Amino acid sequence: MDRIDCMRAFVATVDANGFAAAARAMRVPRSKVSKQIQALEESLGVQLLLRTTRSLHLTEAGTEYYEACRELLASLDEAEQRARSGLAEVQGVLRVNAPMSFGLSQLGPLLPKFHSLHPRLELQLVFSDQQVDPIKGGFDVTIRIASLADSSLVARQLAPAPRVLVAAPSYLERAGHPQHPRDLAQHAFLNYGYLQSGATLQLSNGRETQNVHVTGPLHANNGDLLAQAAEAGMGIALLPTFIVEKALANGGLIAVMCEWQAPPISINAVYPTARRVPMKTRAFLDFLKHELGGAQA
Repeated sequence: MDRIDCMRAFVATVDANGFAAAARAMRVPRSKVSKQIQALEESLGVQLLLRTTRSLHLTEAGTEYYEACRELLASLDEAEQRARSGLAEVQGVLRVNAPMSFGLSQLGPLLPKFHSLHPRLELQLVFSDQQVDPIKGGFDVTIRIASLADSSLVARQLAPAPRVLVAAPSYLERAGHPQHPRDLAQHAFLNYGYLQSGATLQLSNGRETQNVHVTGPLHANNGDLLAQAAEAGMGIALLPTFIVEKALANGGLIAVMCEWQAPPISINAVYPTARRVPMKTRAFLDFLKHELGGAQA
């Protein structure tokens, strides 16, 4: 049994969530992948996967072993690439997950520059406003714009993500300008669906902090949609400045209650724990830190 080949089969099976899909990705028979994982389990003396007729699930031991295999194989692939080329050239495949609004407005414009720096690196981007599991999704880097909870993942802060309360002139003419957080309880509020605080906003002016329960006609998990609704006069929204900066500049939206700020959040890159971060991941993180941190400092 070639242990490395078995590890690759195991990682591919978990990433693809199935033997058949892993076999297609590796271009080998399905029976070979199944035998390799069975041999791996027999050599370790533990069960790595729970098999059902429709899906696969990692056991506790399998989860730990999967993360170790990913780290080991990434280091091995990088060492082989450097040995073949004789250069510290970034190459391979980098899978990145990011929120839709951030991906389109901030990440997308930066990709050509990153590609010009590392032309042999293939980027696979998945934009989603749902909070995915980076391990199960097989992502090397996941962008999250939030105040992060503790986890087994490593997080690197790339830049602050200041937020502002905004509304359209037409809405403010109709409903009035709020002057204090408690006024928001009487306004139509456009809620971000995955806000950890739910429908309760915490705002501070540096001297006092107020918590206010807000309600409104729209809940959505996409910031661009909320900005469009706010610009159409549906209500007030709390959104990152990178989403509303153009509307603020052209007068489509107006910032309200600027002296009151929500708790700070940041743009973070999350990636699996590793003693040695792969060169491709490190290159991407350093690039984003320079571009985003420099632009928003």
